[in-house]
Amino acid sequence: MIINLEYFIMVIAALITLVLLLFMVDWRYFRDWIVVFFFKCTLDFIWGGAVENLKLLEYPVRLLPKYFETSLLFEVWVFPVLCILYNQTTRTRGLVGIIWYALLFSALITAIEYPLELYTNLIKYKSWSWFTTLYTLTLTFLASRAFIGFYRWGCDYFSQKR
Repeated sequence: MIINLEYFIMVIAALITLVLLLFMVDWRYFRDWIVVFFFKCTLDFIWGGAVENLKLLEYPVRLLPKYFETSLLFEVWVFPVLCILYNQTTRTRGLVGIIWYALLFSALITAIEYPLELYTNLIKYKSWSWFTTLYTLTLTFLASRAFIGFYRWGCDYFSQKR
């Protein structure tokens, strides 16, 4: 197999994500981060599958193309790890900080994705736009933050019931 630009970008993205996970995550909150990771994997896999099945996006070059139409690398590795970092960053922030960082993280991802859409075969917009990416990422970051807040509340609430 010849290594082309798309596969090179995927390897670099996977390695950068691994480095971020290993060196940027505060592992004292492992319980929270593993919940965020699996929540995001589930949400992204369902949402990404629906978006791809509706032919809003296409991923011409992807991992395991015989089995999955979505970008597994982004949906079950890169985005969930970035979501852990988002939740870590907003852990002690108020509502304004939570929304601001959701927009910031989403804008940074969108700023990377849009040139990838223009110049590579990693992603192709059909009935999609960079703005759709921006607001859907923002909503999913906020959903993960709401979910981990609910999870923490449930852990505290039910641990006191013993």
